[in-house]
Amino acid sequence: MQTVRYIITGGPGSGKSTLLDALGKRGYRCFEEVSRRLIKEQARLPNGIMPWNDLPAFAELAVDAMVEQYHISCEAGGVCFFDRAIPDVFGYLRNSNIAVPVKYRKLLMGCCFQQDVFILPPWSDIFEQDSERPQTYEESVSLYRALCDAYLECGFRLHHVPRGSVEERVECIVSLVAG
Repeated sequence: MQTVRYIITGGPGSGKSTLLDALGKRGYRCFEEVSRRLIKEQARLPNGIMPWNDLPAFAELAVDAMVEQYHISCEAGGVCFFDRAIPDVFGYLRNSNIAVPVKYRKLLMGCCFQQDVFILPPWSDIFEQDSERPQTYEESVSLYRALCDAYLECGFRLHHVPRGSVEERVECIVSLVAG
């Protein structure tokens, strides 16, 4: 069975993880956000690399983990959803006025994602900061804009998932995937 890969993106605290959990409960293969996992792992190390201290080094870790996820998905078959992908790194770097390394673009070109990307808008009602998400709501809005630009520049088509219940958001995505 062929693997069909969709990306779900958006600024921090827009409901991506909750949405992916719901898609997983519907039987879809979902890949977690690598950044949250990496932050937890790096926090346990004496000189861990954190995005707010060394974004370029953290970006390298994130891209490596995203490429690994992509390769794992090759065995999955069927429809898969990713909580962020390599273009997210482009958006985060650009939002901090850091150039995107050419090798990241080459790595993205080696990945076969659907051109349709689901993006969740900033949503102050559900936004929460935590130890892996120290950004303010205003920073989340800025990142959202940078992510829109990054995905469009990479040739993806953005589908804005409206605010609503988790079930409404799932239906929005499933209807496009099934259609």
